[in-house]
Amino acid sequence: MKLYKWKKGDGVTLIWMAIGALIGLVFGMNGIGLGWPSIDDLLIPAFLIVGFISFIGGIFKLFSKLFL
Repeated sequence: MKLYKWKKGDGVTLIWMAIGALIGLVFGMNGIGLGWPSIDDLLIPAFLIVGFISFIGGIFKLFSKLFL
């Protein structure tokens, strides 16, 4: 297994990723203090709704292939 060879500009990308993580941490901590819902509270229902709609669409697609 070869190790990753650093390329020009990788250090700048790494610094921006660290800055973004710190900004996200600050916003997250402030959000907890203000009583905002966490990202899990928003994403889990969204995925459940999309999954349910896909499931119902799959049933209709199956019935349309079987009976039409």
